[in-house]
Amino acid sequence: MAFMIPDIDSDFSTLLPSVVLASQSPGRKALLERLGCKVLVIPTDSDEYHGGTVGKEVVEHLAIRKMDNFKRMHGSQSIPVLTADTLVGCNGLLIGKAQDREEAKYHMELFSGKTHSVYSGFSLWLPAEYDSPPKVVNGSDEALVTFRSIGQDELDSYLASDDWRGAAGSYRIQGLANMFIASVLGDYATVVGLPIKAISAILS
Repeated sequence: MAFMIPDIDSDFSTLLPSVVLASQSPGRKALLERLGCKVLVIPTDSDEYHGGTVGKEVVEHLAIRKMDNFKRMHGSQSIPVLTADTLVGCNGLLIGKAQDREEAKYHMELFSGKTHSVYSGFSLWLPAEYDSPPKVVNGSDEALVTFRSIGQDELDSYLASDDWRGAAGSYRIQGLANMFIASVLGDYATVVGLPIKAISAILS
């Protein structure tokens, strides 16, 4: 039985009607569009190396690094710019994207029957408004995701689908791995890769 994706009842698009999303994540773009935002995607590459162990601090730092890189490459924009980063924490490890199928298999087996953390950080550049100069706000959030036990046949089928590619922790909550998820404690959007509630709180 698949995890039911919740309805997102939000006035987020009134707080952020248009945004440059400096990410090539289709999940983040779809989430913002679902909230009613007009999204312009300008992907920005950045070094994702980190030596940290505290997930919320690491993802916020990586999002800020991406913002610095975006501003260096593209300069100021006429609408807000949003960068983000997501990592998964389990058994004291911080997990990013799998490099190959074997690593994706390791991730899924690690999560099977357990609860893990998903950390998403953001950096939001806001253009000058009225008498206020441009500013950048940053933040992060953590959600807890519990996987049911995963059978070998369904794991093999999942890995063969390649749906794990390019995703932190080798899965997307809105993708095929949805069938493995028993529960989510916290903001569903944080697991997708954008902590919408945390961003809304700052904008409000």
